Amino acid sequence: MLESGLAICAVLSLSATAISVIACLWQIKLRQSVARVLTESTNQQVRTAQRLFETLAQLQKSQQNYEKQLCALSQANAQLRQSLGNMSARQEHAPDDAPRQRPTIH
Repeated sequence: MLESGLAICAVLSLSATAISVIACLWQIKLRQSVARVLTESTNQQVRTAQRLFETLAQLQKSQQNYEKQLCALSQANAQLRQSLGNMSARQEHAPDDAPRQRPTIH
């Protein structure tokens, strides 16, 4: 009876040790998996941030170009308005019996 009790204790002790070792190995694997997933996620977020930064830089360049074009168009508009005002003033001051000439468009 004593021998069977010792055998049962030995088997239980061996089983508990095996379960503990397996649990430790599983925990190590789990930590490695979590670390790998977190690293991949972090790398993906860094790549996304870099793409966003590059896109933002391109948008800022485009905005600057559009602002320059808008400024040029505004200046051209002001020149056209001034030319139209000058032509209108000349037409008003021209004698009615004088033949009217069409302005040359360049």
